Amino acid sequence: MLRLFLIAASGIILVVGLSSNLQRQIFEWGLIPDQYRFGDLYNVSNLKKFKETDMQQNSQLTEADKPAKRFDHVDLYTIGDSFTPMDTSFYAGRNNYHIWLGVNVDTARLHPDRKSILVIEIIERTIQERLKSDYRKLYINMGFQFENKPATNKPAEKTDPASFWWDQFGHQINQRLEFLLFNSEPFLKIKELKAGIMLSWFNRTHTGSLVSANREYIFYDVEANPKSVLSPFAAVGPASVDTVVTNMNAIRDYYKNAGFDEVYFCLLPNKVTVCEPDRSVYNNQITRIEQHPALKAPFLSLHREIRRHPEWFHKGDGHWNVHGKRLWLRHVNKLVEEWSVSKSAAIR
Repeated sequence: MLRLFLIAASGIILVVGLSSNLQRQIFEWGLIPDQYRFGDLYNVSNLKKFKETDMQQNSQLTEADKPAKRFDHVDLYTIGDSFTPMDTSFYAGRNNYHIWLGVNVDTARLHPDRKSILVIEIIERTIQERLKSDYRKLYINMGFQFENKPATNKPAEKTDPASFWWDQFGHQINQRLEFLLFNSEPFLKIKELKAGIMLSWFNRTHTGSLVSANREYIFYDVEANPKSVLSPFAAVGPASVDTVVTNMNAIRDYYKNAGFDEVYFCLLPNKVTVCEPDRSVYNNQITRIEQHPALKAPFLSLHREIRRHPEWFHKGDGHWNVHGKRLWLRHVNKLVEEWSVSKSAAIR
């Protein structure tokens, strides 16, 4: 009987481990805990110091954060990443549309009697990755589409829909199985003990994370390691900045030609840029782009204010907390208000 139970349990764990879809569904049913409930960087490092037990509370916007007034003369469109996934009800436009890059695509519905503005948010570590050769694929082909206009990207090849439980067999299976088997509190305590010994005895962390020199902050290795090309400490030559600016202008021109009134860019600093700026020589990429003489796209400039507030980032995660989200909403909604005023003045 025990053997049959163990075989059945092993089979269930294997099946769930094969499928991210099934694992996600079981999480939604409340049968397994959230893998990132203490922060993505805690999940990588297992360092107890960075275990953010109130992660959700520190991240969650409330009804009080929604705008007291909405502006009927402005429609707001946003494109962003995992820093700006908040519900569109927190924006002050009459209609508010959002694309989480790589997750969803939406259709622009430009109204002739309203202003339409687009704000594109990009985190610092992806600037050179997303605004170089792939910019058109990401921000045009995967950006807002337009009715009665041919799609800008080629039709995707037809593929058989992935099975609910057999999707991408083997893809990240090791990580999923490890999570299912070893993510309970007793196992986490063992992992924390091991991670603490690695750091205190050998000054090492698990692959994928790095700790600040004063051991007060934890970062993604890809953004904090000066050897990483995505780090704010990696050399970025003038030609690279020129290319980024040229492509930002091209994105703006595309959307303005399609009928948008304006396109803004907002480049957010990495956590390491804010919390340990002297880790190495900073490449100052955001400021160089913002002040580039050829830049035509207007800037929603938040990076200087964010850099004064390391407490706006999660302790155990690479993203900003609710205070950073509120800063973003305050400035974006201010833009909406400014465009509403200009529209009202034009009507009068």
